[in-house]
Amino acid sequence: MPRARSLEALIARAAPDAIEVVSGDARCCLIERVEDDSRRVGAGTLFVARPGVGGDGTAFVARAIEAGAVAVLGPRGSAAAAATAGPPDLVRLETDDPLAIGAALALELAGRPQERLRLVGVTGTNGKTTIATLVRDLVARSIGPCGLIGTVEIHDGRIGVAARLTTPGRLELAAVLGRMVDAGSVAAALEISSHALDQGRTTDLDIEVAIFSNLTGDHLDYHGTMEAYAAAKARLFRGLRAEAHAVVNLDDPAAGTMLADCAARSIGLTRRAGVASSAVGAEAGAAVDATVEVLVRYRIDRIGGDDMSILIEVEPGPLAGAIPQELAALADLAGPVAIPLVGTHNAFNAVAAAVAAVLIGADAETIRSGLGGLRAPRGRLEPVHEAGDPVRVFVDYAHTDDAIRQVLAAVRPGVPEGAALVAVIGAGGDRDRSKRPRMLRAALDGADRVVVTSDNPRTEDPEAIIDEVMTGADPDERSRIVREGDREAAIRIAVLQASPGDVVVVAGKGHEPYQIVGTERRPFDDVQVVRRALDDRRGSST
Repeated sequence: MPRARSLEALIARAAPDAIEVVSGDARCCLIERVEDDSRRVGAGTLFVARPGVGGDGTAFVARAIEAGAVAVLGPRGSAAAAATAGPPDLVRLETDDPLAIGAALALELAGRPQERLRLVGVTGTNGKTTIATLVRDLVARSIGPCGLIGTVEIHDGRIGVAARLTTPGRLELAAVLGRMVDAGSVAAALEISSHALDQGRTTDLDIEVAIFSNLTGDHLDYHGTMEAYAAAKARLFRGLRAEAHAVVNLDDPAAGTMLADCAARSIGLTRRAGVASSAVGAEAGAAVDATVEVLVRYRIDRIGGDDMSILIEVEPGPLAGAIPQELAALADLAGPVAIPLVGTHNAFNAVAAAVAAVLIGADAETIRSGLGGLRAPRGRLEPVHEAGDPVRVFVDYAHTDDAIRQVLAAVRPGVPEGAALVAVIGAGGDRDRSKRPRMLRAALDGADRVVVTSDNPRTEDPEAIIDEVMTGADPDERSRIVREGDREAAIRIAVLQASPGDVVVVAGKGHEPYQIVGTERRPFDDVQVVRRALDDRRGSST
């Protein structure tokens, strides 16, 4: 239900000394929504005309007023906002920082949900969606309803809707978190992208547990260098309060960057068995020794086609004689546990989610039992085959070289002797071009055969993108590659030409139900294409 609050009351509670009422009567103005996107403005909206990456919000004031805005907040001296015609009862406001003040008003309107939810934030190149989804699942099983904000969906604890961005903007976040509280959620798991951190979208949130998964080459079209990319991720940890918790992957060289200026209590995860913690940090190139309070080691005991067993060990960090009392509950996670996921990356994802759930108050024994009922999110090594199919087919979102390596390594143990692992890959247009040849290199290293096709070409020539991908292969490897620019045809080739026992991984788009060609989003779903191909294969065998 929309909240309606007096604008004067909102200002008094959220920013009493930061806003100047230029015209209109804030006492009689009722606000139901706070928006900084004129396309989402409706009746009862306070429109925040803020500077942004894509343009100046003052240019959209007229559109917002026409759409029903009852108040406009702009920067001081914003002539465009002040001069725009509007109804006589329109309230015009000015402030030094429209985005920050607008976010404060949005959070106040939403009932300050950031103070009523226990927040878990997940960042890293790969694994964010899986970890955040697993956190939501485990918390819901143990504490109560849990919201989710991520690449695939936004879930308020009762229902989910498709997401537009991995991490929404500050004003939209306020509204989303408010809906979670209204739905009865007690916690929320958030994927936090490097773009979001660079643009300060989570600045207003008190993250209780921050998780770092890994850092590999991606988004260099935006950040420019890996150093800048890592620095953006590290902002999440630099902003944690001392009572918060930082859960980091010690096997990634960027772990030290995440912890360098982090005041929070730190928990390090590693798959390295029998190695002193100081050596873990040294081998990873990260100076973590003096900051990690608890070490959580994990290893895969058994791996099957669709599940695995992992062993978890919990011990004090290098400078602690014992596990600190505040973190003692983590010790109850120790022991063997079976999970219905495969791959080293999913072992980390599951353990990180379990640690986070315990840190925000879940019972460790409940979490251990809950791990056995986990399900990976849509498009993350999603099995599409049915029992009795002679070939197994997975759809995954892997769109970097590291992610491709991980998913292929995850399914390789389940490939029968004498059978082949087949990868379908493509690279997106108008994005980081440096990773294109590396993606093919990773596919050739991990798979027996590779089908190179189109992903989301956007405004680039699809065949030119494939040309760049193909530079990752040596001339003598071309016999292992099929080039097919039509994505549906490429998927059908992989599925229909597979021999019994073969395993096919269709990588790149995962959960996306579209393909972007030019500026148009055309309906396209890898899972549906695979299902049709499997149906045709079954029909041809009868």
